[in-house]
Amino acid sequence: PGLDDKILTDWNGLMIAALARAGAMFAEVAWIDAARDAFQFVAGLESDAGRLRHSSRLGIQKDTDVIDDYAQMIRAALALYQATMAPEYLQAAQRWTGTANDYFWDANDGGYYFSPDDAADVIVRTRTASDNATPAGNGTMVENLARLYFLTGEADHLVRAEAIIDLFGRQPPDQYIGMPGILNGYDLLSAAVQVVVVGEGEAVQALAQVARASGHPNLVLLQMEDGAALPPGHPAAGKTAIDGRAAAYVCVGTTCGLPVSEPEDLKSTLRKI
Repeated sequence: PGLDDKILTDWNGLMIAALARAGAMFAEVAWIDAARDAFQFVAGLESDAGRLRHSSRLGIQKDTDVIDDYAQMIRAALALYQATMAPEYLQAAQRWTGTANDYFWDANDGGYYFSPDDAADVIVRTRTASDNATPAGNGTMVENLARLYFLTGEADHLVRAEAIIDLFGRQPPDQYIGMPGILNGYDLLSAAVQVVVVGEGEAVQALAQVARASGHPNLVLLQMEDGAALPPGHPAAGKTAIDGRAAAYVCVGTTCGLPVSEPEDLKSTLRKI
């Protein structure tokens, strides 16, 4: 049989996110390292203008990009950020979100077109949220924008996520079954489980790993030094370590629980949510 040996950016983004999330959940460093390597390779295929390229084969790339490329690579970057807390992944997610907004966003009605506004080889620019063998870009972008909003506090991410939900929420209810990405993004936006770990040292890492190992699909994890500022409007703003000990705060909506300093106590708290 023939071998399809081209490298697709959106498919790699899906795999990178899966490796990063599984590696973080099971503390498998090799899986996270594989995600890092794949991410570095795909990100290295960017054009000089900072645009992702949809495919690569034998070192040859074309200057073609679609919203799925950005959606899945942003998702991959955020998964790696949650697994490692390395700031370059959050920065990459923000940069690619800016590119998606510049070239794919419909300023009149909201949502992302499949093709960019400078594509010269399309007759009609389509816009969909129906998931197929791979998730639709719009559904994934709701999740991405929600996570970016919780991690940065930037209101524009929230506005765009809500605009996508509003746009495709106008469809007849029987169409929603084909848009699980939109539904999952809405669930994250409305019921995120934000875990903030405050402090320094091994105790912080132990608490953070408990949060990752919970496998909660709506987990948004933040680590910060005692006294550091959280994103604007974050429900855990002003929370501190307790008597010099690292502490974790679990927040759902605008409400945060009492500080937890023992990993087993944090595990028990997350199991109840």
